[in-house]
Amino acid sequence: MKQIISIILFSILAINAMAQGRKVTGTVTDKDGPVPYATIKEAADPKNGVLTDDKGQFAIVLKSGNELVISSVGYASKTVNVKGKNSIEVLMDNAVTGLGEVVTVGFAKQKKMTSTGAVSMITGKELRQSPAASIQNSLVGRLPGFFQQQQSGQPGRDGANFFIRGVSSYNDGTSQPLIIVDDIEYSYDAVSQIDPNEVESIAILKDASTTAIYGIKGANGVLVITTRRGKQGPPKITFRSETGFQQPTVYRKPLPSHEAIPLLMEQATNSNTALPPILPQAYTTPEALEHFRLGDEPYKYPNVNWYDEVMKNNTVQQRNNLDISGGTEAVRYFVSLGYIFQNGIMKDLPKDEDFNSNYYLKRYNFRSNLDVDVTKDLSLRLDLSARLSEINEPNFPDVMAGGAWPFWRRITSGLLAPWVYPVYNPDGSFGGRKDFTLNPVGILKYAGYLREYNNDLNLNLTANHKLDFITKGLAVRGTLAYTNDYQSRRSQTRGRFPVYEYVAGADRYDAVFPTLSRIPVLAEDAGWQSGREKPQRILNTQLMLDYRRAFGKHTLYSLALFNQRTRIDAADVPENFRGYSFRLGYDYHSKYLLEFNMGYNGTDRFKASKRYGYFPAVSAGWNISEEPFFKDNVRFVDQLKLRGSYGEVGSDRFGNSFQYLYEEIYSKPSQDYNFGESPNTYPVVTPGALANDDVRWERERKLDLGIELRLFKGKLEVIADYFDNLRYDILTTRGTVPAFAGLSLPPVNVGRVSNKGYELDISHNNKIGNVGYFVKGNFSFAKNLVLYRDEPKNAANPLLAQTGRPIGQIYGYTFDGFYYDDADVAKSPQVVGKTVQPGDIKFKDINGDGLINANDIGPIGFPNLPQVTYGFSTGFSYKDLDFSVMFQGAARGSMDASTLLQIGNSNGLPSEIHKKRWTPETRDVAEYPRLGGVNFDLSTFWLRPVDYLRLKNLEIGYHIPKSFSRRVGVQDIRFYANGLNLMTWYNLKIYDVDPESQRGGGQVEAYSKYPQQKIYNFGLQVSFK
Repeated sequence: MKQIISIILFSILAINAMAQGRKVTGTVTDKDGPVPYATIKEAADPKNGVLTDDKGQFAIVLKSGNELVISSVGYASKTVNVKGKNSIEVLMDNAVTGLGEVVTVGFAKQKKMTSTGAVSMITGKELRQSPAASIQNSLVGRLPGFFQQQQSGQPGRDGANFFIRGVSSYNDGTSQPLIIVDDIEYSYDAVSQIDPNEVESIAILKDASTTAIYGIKGANGVLVITTRRGKQGPPKITFRSETGFQQPTVYRKPLPSHEAIPLLMEQATNSNTALPPILPQAYTTPEALEHFRLGDEPYKYPNVNWYDEVMKNNTVQQRNNLDISGGTEAVRYFVSLGYIFQNGIMKDLPKDEDFNSNYYLKRYNFRSNLDVDVTKDLSLRLDLSARLSEINEPNFPDVMAGGAWPFWRRITSGLLAPWVYPVYNPDGSFGGRKDFTLNPVGILKYAGYLREYNNDLNLNLTANHKLDFITKGLAVRGTLAYTNDYQSRRSQTRGRFPVYEYVAGADRYDAVFPTLSRIPVLAEDAGWQSGREKPQRILNTQLMLDYRRAFGKHTLYSLALFNQRTRIDAADVPENFRGYSFRLGYDYHSKYLLEFNMGYNGTDRFKASKRYGYFPAVSAGWNISEEPFFKDNVRFVDQLKLRGSYGEVGSDRFGNSFQYLYEEIYSKPSQDYNFGESPNTYPVVTPGALANDDVRWERERKLDLGIELRLFKGKLEVIADYFDNLRYDILTTRGTVPAFAGLSLPPVNVGRVSNKGYELDISHNNKIGNVGYFVKGNFSFAKNLVLYRDEPKNAANPLLAQTGRPIGQIYGYTFDGFYYDDADVAKSPQVVGKTVQPGDIKFKDINGDGLINANDIGPIGFPNLPQVTYGFSTGFSYKDLDFSVMFQGAARGSMDASTLLQIGNSNGLPSEIHKKRWTPETRDVAEYPRLGGVNFDLSTFWLRPVDYLRLKNLEIGYHIPKSFSRRVGVQDIRFYANGLNLMTWYNLKIYDVDPESQRGGGQVEAYSKYPQQKIYNFGLQVSFK
C-alpha cells in the first residue's frame, strides 16, 4: 500500500514539474508596508494569476512572456518586466486613499473594501498618543460601538470594564467581550498589562459575520490585538522615554471643623437622636467652635484636612521603551523592552525601615516576534512575551480584605472627621482616640504594605506551509501557544503601632493600646497566608487550512480551523474548550461579495451530551461604486458599499456561580447533628441546588446592516451601521416557582433580551500645501430591553417588573418637592412606616391610594450604563510639527447620588452641598432636604445624569529637522507632550465624583475607590537606522 501511495505522489509531482515554466517570486509593498491580496497576472496570459499573501509575497510560474501586471484596489496598476529576474520588489502608488486598507478579522486579514463584516480598527500609533498604562483606557472614544467604564485609577488596577455595542445579558459579569491577541485568547488582566508599544493594531468585531467563527465565545463581540512584527531592512532602533505627572480628576473637599460640626448638630436635633460618636459634646459649644475657627489650640481642637496630610498634589509616572526591528528577506524580527512606573498619590513619609507603603505599579514588559522563511514554502513564527509586575498598596491593620478599598475607604469616611484627633500630639506621638484608633499618617509610616507579584510568560510557535503543489493558494498552519501565569502576594505589617489620646486639660497622654509600648517589628501577616500563590497554565493548539485564489475576476477564499484550549488553575477545576471553525468567501471583481462563517465548539462546563453547538452566519456585500453605470457617472464617489450579515453566536461567560450546573451539589454544614438521649455527634451533608441536565450556553441572533461611503479621492469616509441583536437562553433563576417548594432551584435557559442600535463613523483628511489635517467623529446608540425573565407577578405594583425594561434600570419614587410646613404634611398622602416633617422629600402617590409605600416605586431615569457614547478628534501636521486632540463622552445614563449626602460616622462628612439644605429660613430656595430626615430612599430627586464630555487626549509633537538629527547620527528625534483626562464637563462636580465612578444599580462608588487620574506627560523619541 505504501508503495502505491509513493508511486502516485511521485507521478503527481513529476507531472507538476513538467508543467512548470519559469518561476518568479516577489514582494508587493506601499509606503506603509506589505500590500496583501494584490493580484499578480501574466500579461501575455491573464488567466495565469495569483494573489499575494498577508505579507505581500507571491510566487508565480510564467507560461509565456516576461511581463507581470500587478493590481490592487486603491492602487494604480503596474506592469513590470521580469526578463532575466527570478525575484522582484514592487512599490505600489495609492490611487485613492484608504481603499487599500486591510482589516483584521478572526484568524485572517481582509481588504476593507471587500470585507462584509462590521469591523472598527485603530493603529498602534494612535494608541500611543495616550499616556494611559492600560490599553483599554486608551480606546474609549476612538472606536464606534466601544464603551468603557473606569471606576478606579489605582496603579495596576485601573483597567476599565468595557463592552461592545452595549450589553445583552442581565447576569453580572457575562457581557465582557472575548479578547484575542495574535489569534490566542487572553484574559482581562493580561490584556490590561500589555505594553502599548508592542501593538500594531486593535480591531473590534461586532456582528455575526466576524464573530461566528469564535462560536460559543463570540456573542459579546471580540477585541482583536495584533502585535508588531519586523520588516525587511536594516536594524531600526527606537527609544522612547516619558515622564508624566498625575493628579486626581476630582478632589473631595470636606468642610472645616467649625462649619461641619453645626451641621451634624442640626442633623441630631432634627432626627431627635444623640450626636454621632465621632462628635464629643465638648466640641459643640460656641467657645469650641471659635477655637476650631481660629486654630489657636490645634491639639485640643484639631482641624485636620486628612486629604492634605496623606495626599500629594501630584505624583510621577515614568515609562521607557526600547524596540529593535528589521531583518533580511528570510529572517525578520521585532524586539521590544518596556518599563513603566506609576507612583501613588499618597505622601512618601519618612520611615524607620526600608519599605514602601504607597500605592504603586512597577511593570517590565518584553516581547520578541521572530519570522523565519525556512524555505520558499515553509515559514515559522516564534513569539515570546513576558511580564513582571509589582502592585503595591498600604497595609491596613485589623482588616485583611485586601484590594484598594480598606485604606482609601478609611480616609474618605466620616470616621476621619477633621476634629477627631490631631495628626501628632505635642510630644510628637501619633494622635488617636480609643474609639477611632487608626491614624492614616501612622498607617503610611508604620503599618506596612500589601504587595502583589505577577509573572507571565507567553510562548507562541506557528508554522505555515504553502501547499501550492496540491493547488495554488492552499496553505496549512499549525500553532502551539503556552502561557504560564504566576501570581503571588505578600503582606508585611506591624498589626498596630502606638497611638495616644492627648488629654489637654490634664496635659497627659493616654495610650490607645495600653499593652503596646513600642513600635513592633515589621513581619509577615498570617492573615494572608491562605491563597497567596496562584499559578495558572494555559495551552492552546490550533491547526488550520487556508485557501485563497483568484480565477480571473473571481476570488475564492476559505478557512478550516481546529482549536483547543486547556486552562489549569491551582485553585479551580481545569477548563477545556474545543472547537472547529469554517469560513468560505466569494468575491467577484471586488463588486459582489458573499461570505459564510461557522463555529462548532463546546466547553466542559456543560454535560457531554449538551457540550457542543453550531453557530452559523452569512454576510453579503455590494460595491455599487464598481458598477460601470456608477463608476462612469459619479466620479467623486470612490466607494459605495452596502453590506449585511445575519447569524447566531453563543456565550459561555456565566461567572463562577454558574459553573457545572449539571452536577448535583452537596455541602457539609459548619455544625454537625446530635442524636439520642445521650447525644452522639454525627457529620452530615446537605443537598444544595438541584442539578440541571439541560443547561447550555446563551445564544444570540445578530442582524447588521451597513453602508460604507468614500468620497473625493479618499478624503471623506462615512460608515453607518444598524444592528438588531436578540439574546436568548439566558441563564435565569425562576421566580415563578413558590418558595414553599422548599428547594433551591438551578438556573435555567429561559431569559431573553433585545439589544438594538446604530453607529456612525465619519472621517475627513486632506493636505493643503505643507499642512495636513484630519477630523474624525463617531457616535453609537445601543438600547436593550428585557423580553422575558420569569418573574413572579406583582399585582400590587406591576411597575417593579424588570421584564419590559432595560438592563440596569433604576427603580425609585417620583419626587414631588419638599414638605413646606405642617399643613402640607397633613394634607399629603400618608407615608407608611415613616414620620415625615417639613423639609423632607415628598413623593407622588403613583397608584392614587392615598399612601406612599413600595407600591409607588417605579422605573425612573435611564439605565446605569449610558446608551449613547461618542468621540471626536482633530489634528494637523505642518512640516516638523504635529498636533492632535480627542474628546469623548456619554449620555442617556443615570446614577443614584443618595449616598453622597449622608453624613455621620462611616457615611461621610459634611461638604458644600449641605449648606444648600432645607431649613425653615431657606424653605423657598433650598436645593436639598433637611438634615436628619428620612430622605435617602431612591427617587427622581437623587437621580443624576451621567452625561459628560471629556478632553480625553491631547498631543503636540515636534521633529528635530533631519539636517540636524542626521548630523548627530540619528534618523529622527521627536519631542512631544500629551495628556489624559485633562478636562471634564458634567453636572456632578458639586459632589466631587467622577462621572464613571458608579457600580451596579447605579450607586456611586466614588468615595471608596482610588480616584481616576489626569496625566500631563512629556516624552522624547529617538530613532536610529
